[in-house]
Amino acid sequence: MAGLLEKSDTQWSLFDRNAPLDGYGKQHWQSALELGLPTSCDEDWKYTDLSEFQQLDFFEKKEEALTTQQVEQCRMDCDAYILVFVNGVYQPALSDSDIGMFRLSSLESKAKEKLPHAIRPEIFLHLTEAMSHSGLCISLGESCQAEKPLYLLHIETPASGAIIQARNHIVLGQHSQACVIEHFVSLADRSTDENASNLSSDHVGNYVGARLTMQVESNSQLEHYHLCQGASRSFYFSHNDLHIGRDAKVSSQSFLLSGQLIRHHSSSVLNGENSELMLNSLCLPDSNCTYDSRTYLEHNKGHCTSEQLHKMIVQDQATAVFDGMIKVAPHALKTNGQMDNHNLLLSDECAVNTKPQLEIYADDVKCSHGTTTGAISEEHVFYLQARGIPQCQAEQMITFAFAAELTEAITIPAIAELVCNCITKKLSENGNEG
Repeated sequence: MAGLLEKSDTQWSLFDRNAPLDGYGKQHWQSALELGLPTSCDEDWKYTDLSEFQQLDFFEKKEEALTTQQVEQCRMDCDAYILVFVNGVYQPALSDSDIGMFRLSSLESKAKEKLPHAIRPEIFLHLTEAMSHSGLCISLGESCQAEKPLYLLHIETPASGAIIQARNHIVLGQHSQACVIEHFVSLADRSTDENASNLSSDHVGNYVGARLTMQVESNSQLEHYHLCQGASRSFYFSHNDLHIGRDAKVSSQSFLLSGQLIRHHSSSVLNGENSELMLNSLCLPDSNCTYDSRTYLEHNKGHCTSEQLHKMIVQDQATAVFDGMIKVAPHALKTNGQMDNHNLLLSDECAVNTKPQLEIYADDVKCSHGTTTGAISEEHVFYLQARGIPQCQAEQMITFAFAAELTEAITIPAIAELVCNCITKKLSENGNEG
């Protein structure tokens, strides 16, 4: 991978010979070149090891044709408007033709230039912007209430060492209301096809980059879910930006469920008074995986409220990282911001690194942050065993209780079921099944 960032200016079309980078893409590619791939010496990457990723020689994954049956294998069973993306490319033939009051347009380079600047840019954001050749701008007009959630289903087809990039933008007009679901899945883990399900043990997985920007205008309401349920050997780098206007209400919940390495950024700016934001996340790393969840929130106007709850359930030799920042501008009076991070360790070999932060430049605010990390309480297990519950089942019950505060906040039953099934599966695979 390091070699990809050492190409000369004459090789802008490195990843797609038929689609050389335009001016917008070149700017982001140049920014990536200037930053270079991070190492453990970089503070933001101290606990996220990229050594395996850097050794891989990636190629750009081409568009592939999937059947309706394959899409059905990947999608959740929920009533929603579905837009299907295969290897980052929108597939109209596999998507719903009726998407209610939502409107679609192509996210071309000129359209990207008019979008808000990235809140917290870093190298993989620049790479996604430079290398994503297609995307959608999805808009909901003023005073519109979407009848069903908008389901963005991103399907990764089986490969080894492929580059996949996805870039989309969503706009909610004033006085509008919508629910948006991002779901990243791998066909390799779901297909019954012999070539897909019997990949060799030396399969290295893919590099998947994703960026979704969301613009929530005044008096609007957005409910957003980000689900990463990717291939067990793939690398996922995702960035969600939220630009929130006055009197808006937004909830954004992220669930990092499977993948070799996942680094997810949720960046938000509150640009209008009296807005409310809820940010939740749940990470389930196991084996030798690394899941890195990062939040950055700017309170730029007064009288706004933000609540954050981030939990990690870590097993085996896995590593979990949480980095959160709340920044309050000098004129953002009466700000109320809370951020909590709680972590559950299920083995002696796993690790959690957490860094909640506050940066406050205003008086008359109410902000707090806190974090806890620990193993399952032996007293709690003994209490359940004393009532005839086997140890494995007792530990599973405690683990589900730990996650319940997040799963119960999910308003869509299909998502809650998917997350609970992932927890059950991971506990079962690691010998904690009751």
